[in-house]
Amino acid sequence: MQGRYTTLIKNMLIFGLGLLGSKFVQFMLLPYFTNVLSTAEYGIIDLTVTFVGLAVPVVSLELSDAMLRFGLSEDTDKKSLFKNGVMVLLGASLFVLLLSPLLVFYKSISPWKWYIVILVVLQCFKTNFALFVKAENKVVVYSVDSILTALVTAGADVVLLSVYRRGISGYFTAEILGNLVSVCFLFLAGGLGRYWEWARPVDWKLLTQMLKYSVPLMFNAVSWWITSFSDRVVLDLFFSSTDVGIYSVAAKVPAIITTLLSVFTQAWIISAVKEYEKERNVLFFEKIYHTYSALLFSMVSVVMLLIRPMMKVYVGEAFYGAWYYVPLLLIGTAFLGISNYYGAVYAAAKANLLEIKSTILCAGSNLLLNLLLIPRLDILGAVLATMMSYVIVVIVRIVDTKKIMKLGMGKWDLGVGFCLLSLEAVLVMHDCQISAALTMAMVCGMNFRKVVRVKSLENSETG
Repeated sequence: MQGRYTTLIKNMLIFGLGLLGSKFVQFMLLPYFTNVLSTAEYGIIDLTVTFVGLAVPVVSLELSDAMLRFGLSEDTDKKSLFKNGVMVLLGASLFVLLLSPLLVFYKSISPWKWYIVILVVLQCFKTNFALFVKAENKVVVYSVDSILTALVTAGADVVLLSVYRRGISGYFTAEILGNLVSVCFLFLAGGLGRYWEWARPVDWKLLTQMLKYSVPLMFNAVSWWITSFSDRVVLDLFFSSTDVGIYSVAAKVPAIITTLLSVFTQAWIISAVKEYEKERNVLFFEKIYHTYSALLFSMVSVVMLLIRPMMKVYVGEAFYGAWYYVPLLLIGTAFLGISNYYGAVYAAAKANLLEIKSTILCAGSNLLLNLLLIPRLDILGAVLATMMSYVIVVIVRIVDTKKIMKLGMGKWDLGVGFCLLSLEAVLVMHDCQISAALTMAMVCGMNFRKVVRVKSLENSETG
């Protein structure tokens, strides 16, 4: 009975080692970047990285999701799966080269065109190789790759930015080196060479199934990109890359929490798929939700209270004002975490259309709110749009999940949690620290009650 929980915890620990190790390196680099780069330079870098994040799922047809989902199935021929993936990626690389002249129309990033092309190709291969390795249960290789990539990139950043003073080009060169090392490491350490056979033909039947699964998720990935990054583009359109730089630094702290969430999400999707294909134990899904959401909301509440003094010592002086926008972004992060939980349920049930529906609604509302709020409120408008769009996607997913499984998730607790976090955010932004601390205590107390509820669910399961 406890095997499913043991597997989930074991995978979380392994993924956590890799992800937290790599993100710790990146976390330590942010103060460095905010001191060696100007706000405008950081804004241009963020815009370019954002564009790469959009291009990868589009040109690769989001095949990495199919590599993971089909790779987890015992019925899939892994050599055919790998061959299909590589052939699609080679076609995607050619596609990127052919379309690269179009980058001249986006003047903010057009000077870095060839860096973008190389990064897109490398990240396509890196993502697909990593998820294939993960599907083969080589989670240690997957985690070590995360740390190795971060260390190589960080070392190259320091050398190129501080020693050779290459600025933006140095940053992108470091990213290319890190991704190149990652691709080579995954191929060699993951033993991917044994899955490649030159003479093996493309398995068109399997490829068709893979694309039917992945292509809808490409639109899903684009929708998430719009939700996560369209604010940067709209800020750049109405204001300047300096505003983008400030907003990007504000988003870095919530991004750290998102990394912690991804430790759970990566392990959870494996457990959710296996559980869904076998027993579909509703109590198992509910118990994981209550524990996860309790820890998530408590963590966000504590970080929110500490954010102002933390930013004082964490970023360069020119970026310190970014602290004001972090509390509302943290609320959005909490709801992003809840949506990721439901996303794993969608993946387990292969409910692509439901997932796409929710993310398109999220992206559409985010883009509309960005266009309405940013011209009036500048960075604060982008922050509010992001927070509200993540709340919308959770509401949609709660409703739609009923079509897959009847889960009792305590929606009242979710609504109260949102109200309390919103109150705490306003208090922190207006420097009412004592009242904010009392509100944080209420949030943590409410979520402690959730953990007690988990214990009663556990007794029902074993009873």
